[in-house]
Amino acid sequence: MKREKEYRQELLEWKWDQIALRVKYKDTPAGFPDEETGKRALLQWKEERALLYKSRRHELESSEIFSEEPFAGREKELQAVREALERQAGPVVLYGIGGIGKSALARAYIRAFGERYDHILYLSFRTTIEELISNDFNVHISNLQYDTGQYESRRRYFLVKYEVLRSIAAGEKLLLVIDDCNVRQDRDMERLFALPCHMLLTSRRNPAIWGACRGIHVREMETEAEWNAFIKCYQPGELSEDEREQFEDYQKKVQGHTLLMQQKLLHPEGEFRGIADFRRDLFRRIPLKKDEKQAMMYLSIMPVQGIPGRLFHTISGIEEKILDHLKECSLIQWTYSRKWQDEMLFLHPIVAQAAREVFQPSAINCRKLIKGFGDYLNGNGNDENCTWGRTWQENQQLEPYVLAFVEAFPRPAPWLAEAMDELVVLLWIQGYVQEAEQYSRMLYASVLEYYGENHQITGQMVLRLGTVYRHKQAYEKSRNWYLRGLSILENCRPFNQFYLLHLVSAYHKVARMLWQEGDLEQARKMIEKTLDSLKQFRLPLTKDQEDLILKHDRSLAYILLEKGRILFRCGDIDGADRICQKLFRECAVIIRTKFRINEFMNFYIKILVEKREYDKAEKHAKRNVERAVLYRGRESKDTLSSKRLYADILFLTGKKKEAQIIYGELMGEYPDPLLDVGGG
Repeated sequence: MKREKEYRQELLEWKWDQIALRVKYKDTPAGFPDEETGKRALLQWKEERALLYKSRRHELESSEIFSEEPFAGREKELQAVREALERQAGPVVLYGIGGIGKSALARAYIRAFGERYDHILYLSFRTTIEELISNDFNVHISNLQYDTGQYESRRRYFLVKYEVLRSIAAGEKLLLVIDDCNVRQDRDMERLFALPCHMLLTSRRNPAIWGACRGIHVREMETEAEWNAFIKCYQPGELSEDEREQFEDYQKKVQGHTLLMQQKLLHPEGEFRGIADFRRDLFRRIPLKKDEKQAMMYLSIMPVQGIPGRLFHTISGIEEKILDHLKECSLIQWTYSRKWQDEMLFLHPIVAQAAREVFQPSAINCRKLIKGFGDYLNGNGNDENCTWGRTWQENQQLEPYVLAFVEAFPRPAPWLAEAMDELVVLLWIQGYVQEAEQYSRMLYASVLEYYGENHQITGQMVLRLGTVYRHKQAYEKSRNWYLRGLSILENCRPFNQFYLLHLVSAYHKVARMLWQEGDLEQARKMIEKTLDSLKQFRLPLTKDQEDLILKHDRSLAYILLEKGRILFRCGDIDGADRICQKLFRECAVIIRTKFRINEFMNFYIKILVEKREYDKAEKHAKRNVERAVLYRGRESKDTLSSKRLYADILFLTGKKKEAQIIYGELMGEYPDPLLDVGGG
């Protein structure tokens, strides 16, 4: 079947031939009876030809120009869009998180500069570029309409229509605005970008993935003048002092998120009703895979300053390509940190809150992250990299993440007790005594409920709580918890291969408690019992169990130290010295790691003082103070103990003025003199 336009063309040509023949044979019956009739026939033919040509002409119908809407600020961005489009450097893409003002900025550009164009198309992206262009309701071109009889497929129609649109754009000045274009790839992306027109897109994706685009990152407004103009758009009257203060507080809370700031001005008494739908929508426009949802959930509980990329990868196991995709989607933001020498990954507060509400992080669905962070704090069993082995400043950098975990998981998971206990360790080492006590008690309560009283894990957590109270100088409470932990471990069944090691730890802690209380005879018996139990732990170990051997050797070093202290308190200085030399000779690998050596050196210094070897004692004491400040900070118990010992030695050697300066610094701050620095 011939197409209609071909038939009309043939008919017009036939009519022209008929007119020509009738003019040629005007003196015959077939010709025109007179000249006037011939002129009328020719005029009618010209009118029919004009109608045919008009039916073939394609004219683009512009989108309805947006009426005025409240808009303020963004002058810098508007000028950036204008300049980029005038340079004809390819499509310009406004990108950023949902609700930040990208679409409003695009519409503002149309209102400001629309008169420069012959045609303006404002299209909302849905599925594909083919669907966007071939949809006749979106892009209406006269004398062009999809017809299944005329076009064998929608694809064929798209290609024909694209060429028509390209032809129009080449002859007239066209502005094509595509809103909410969040597709990562499309087979017609290159074809779309090749249209000879000004093109402005809005997207939640970073346009770097599309190649030849000029990206303009839309963020919150920056200047006070912009915000004042923004307020006047929605609140013509003056704000009271209280209203302005509330507005500024909310502005900080949402980091100037434009949509939420607008709604706050319209609904100052509370959140607008659509907030829940808006938060869910942040993740609807760009479907996320399982690992991407996991990454968003993990990042949603991190502190506002973000987390270093390498640290996040280490504790979460999330692959770099997952994070790169989320960056492309403007869901993850990042900046470079000189302190960490790494990029900091973070979520806008609105995105973080939405992720928490949509994905609902819990100890169950974040168990991999919790376990990973616990292993990181523990150095994966490596003394050099654990919380004890890091400097005070290194641990200080980790404080926000520990506190973020504590806030995110206020009810600790008992099956992750050991990982969550690492949070407690860093808290009390860094001086967060109250927080350490509170979380340790919650961890104990959770374990007790889950495992019951007579269980190895419960015994471990009871001992930890005793240690927390000891560092809090609540000695009576510490004593009660230590004895309770020992009782549990002596009477429960082994839960795993570390059972004997935890029992040894309980004996060790009680032995230390006894000699500090002055019960030296019972302390001596308990320390021998500790050594006997440790031998039982060592017996089954083989060379391939390096982590267990390390734990054994570390325990042995501290138990020998305790034995030496008991001998020292009993007046057996030579016996204490022999223990000390044995430690330096046989446990050097353990005791000489970073800060751990301080506890052993403090003991050795006291022996040197008793032997009147003051020069050596002073040298070691000074180094101990420097090391304590580096690893535990200036206000820690370890530092104060080391300073006190150093001052005592200075006083004994006649350097009384120097000693008095240190004593003055310690006045009212030094803990119980019986309490030696300890490894917990």
